[in-house]
Amino acid sequence: MPAEATTTTPGVPTSAALIRRALVLAIVLVLFVLALSVLPGLDDVRDRLGDAKPGWIAVIFACALASMLSYVVALRGTLSRRIRWRYSWHLGMAELGSNVLLPIGGVGGPALGAVVLHRAGVPTGVAAPRSAALFLLTSATSFVAIALAGTATGIGLLPSDASWVGTLLPAAIAVGVVTAVAALARLPVGEPAEGAGAVVRWRHHVAGLLRDGVKQSAALLRARDPLVIGGCVGYLGFSIAAVAAAFEAFGGGGPALGAFVLAYTLGQVGSLIPTPGGVGGTEGGLIGMFVLYGSPAAPAAAAVLAYRVFQLGLPVIFGLIAFREIRRRLRNEEETAAVIARFKAEETAADA
Repeated sequence: MPAEATTTTPGVPTSAALIRRALVLAIVLVLFVLALSVLPGLDDVRDRLGDAKPGWIAVIFACALASMLSYVVALRGTLSRRIRWRYSWHLGMAELGSNVLLPIGGVGGPALGAVVLHRAGVPTGVAAPRSAALFLLTSATSFVAIALAGTATGIGLLPSDASWVGTLLPAAIAVGVVTAVAALARLPVGEPAEGAGAVVRWRHHVAGLLRDGVKQSAALLRARDPLVIGGCVGYLGFSIAAVAAAFEAFGGGGPALGAFVLAYTLGQVGSLIPTPGGVGGTEGGLIGMFVLYGSPAAPAAAAVLAYRVFQLGLPVIFGLIAFREIRRRLRNEEETAAVIARFKAEETAADA
């Protein structure tokens, strides 16, 4: 019997568990497609989906894949290039797959990354804050995009028919959120009182992790690492490009650039709903925002649904393969010992 069937890796989901999650997601998607095919009033959407332009479908695929590769780049930069590209690829794909199969507001992937890195020999004081920093930096990129697009559109640098409520207000809120998160670096976090309950200890742990993650994020930004900055920008930028290509695949109809960025980033709020793959919430959020910012409903629905096929499918496929490789590597005691030795050597050099 294969080793995978008899050996489990604590903290890393088994193949059976992931396949069950994937099957649940597949069932949800099938039901979603069946509803789309029979519900009245969706004839225009069905017609557009049937008239897809193959060339633009290929562009959607390329942009979605480029977004995933950008995440891998950001991941390796966040870890200061201390893991090789091959391992960065596997870990990045596993994290992205985890975000689809284990949806908990986008934190499932970084949480998994911290566990895997620690079990691979990376010190906890490095693995957890750096994984938190990756989550914070990729999230901050979206808020910065909202601030820039909202401001540029609101003051007329970019064309749009949206009012200040739909442009300058989101920009101001985004700036406020980024400022508030940055302030967490000064968050005082003491030790929980002796005999404190599990909830209190958990709150102290989360507060400390957020503080350390913000500090690591600031340090990475000050270093101006091209992998970190380019990876985070590419992760968001190629996703937006994939949706833009999806609109073109079904006849256009998307809003102007500034409004397009706002619609995409604000529409992602729907992904916070903890359904399998975020199905339902994400589509509803994106379609609703694109319509709000000026896109007709039918092209918005067709574009978002096509985009979501790639946004869900690619991470699941690559993620399942990556999970298997990660479990194999974590069982390799020589590799783990080499990682531990590398970090100890770096710590010794830093203290010298």
